[in-house]
Amino acid sequence: MKWNIQIAVGMVAVCSLVLKPGLHGQDEADHEALRKIKAAYEDAIKSNDLKKMAPYLGQGVSGVMLTGEEVKGLEGLQAYWDKIKAMMGPGGQYEVTLKPEKSELFGDIALARGSTEDLVRTGAGKTYHFSSLWTAICRKDNGQWKVIRMQGTMDPIANPFVNARVQFTRMAYGIGGLVLGVILVVVTRLARRKAAA
Repeated sequence: MKWNIQIAVGMVAVCSLVLKPGLHGQDEADHEALRKIKAAYEDAIKSNDLKKMAPYLGQGVSGVMLTGEEVKGLEGLQAYWDKIKAMMGPGGQYEVTLKPEKSELFGDIALARGSTEDLVRTGAGKTYHFSSLWTAICRKDNGQWKVIRMQGTMDPIANPFVNARVQFTRMAYGIGGLVLGVILVVVTRLARRKAAA
């Protein structure tokens, strides 16, 4: 039993040394290359041209988007983006600013993460501000960092889209209640008149 504990402690120590980000020389050139992916993503969204991301996407790239939908490849990203644009309506705009933390490097694998500041303007003129958390796993392929997996997460309850839906529902029920109340008053008065006559 004592021998098993010593082996386990030894394995943990070796793994922590091998996988510790600082020991692989977090080269500034790698971090700069990863920052280029950030800039390319922001530019692709701003210019409405996701093809600008193609050089930064690894083979078999996949991700889970803010809405919980999984996408695969550049085609999947484009289809998701087209769906979001349709939801914004004609003339709608989406802007995003990534706020990355320092990436962790593990040889040819990088774990990047951070938050976003997002702005959506619908074609109908409504504006939504929100933020999200994101994670991206990148792999160095022939000397170039490429995204192989990504995920975005947004508060499922306290976000402007849910708030807008709740306000719309309240207004719909309020108007429905008002209409029903008016109908009841009219029906009650008509019934009293008939009874009096």
